[in-house]
Amino acid sequence: MKKKIVISIGSIVIFVIGLVFFLSTGGQRTDVILTHYSLSEDNEVMTLHINVAGSMGYVRGLKVKQGGDNKYITFYSTYGLNNSIGAKSEFEVQLNPSCEEIYFYSGDGGYRLVLKKMGEKNEWHMV
Repeated sequence: MKKKIVISIGSIVIFVIGLVFFLSTGGQRTDVILTHYSLSEDNEVMTLHINVAGSMGYVRGLKVKQGGDNKYITFYSTYGLNNSIGAKSEFEVQLNPSCEEIYFYSGDGGYRLVLKKMGEKNEWHMV
């Protein structure tokens, strides 16, 4: 009887630790870097090819906010420790004609500029 109780308590403790660890992942990524990008022919969709600067973790999704003529993008990690299930490295972002700059989340509520329209033709360039 005591052996069953010890095994049950041990199983519950391991399950709770695993659950806490799993739920503590999947947060915002602040180390996402843009490797390259491409535009659709009508310039309405930009495909972002990204990677993470850290040695661990993957990106599973993003959230895009419009702020004036700018896009603010926050990336989210996959769930679990270095779990590649659901990982993506390519994302499509809808652009409106007035969009001038694209920022990636850098932590503490801040964003860093990664793409900007420049030149006479208003072409996109990595910053």
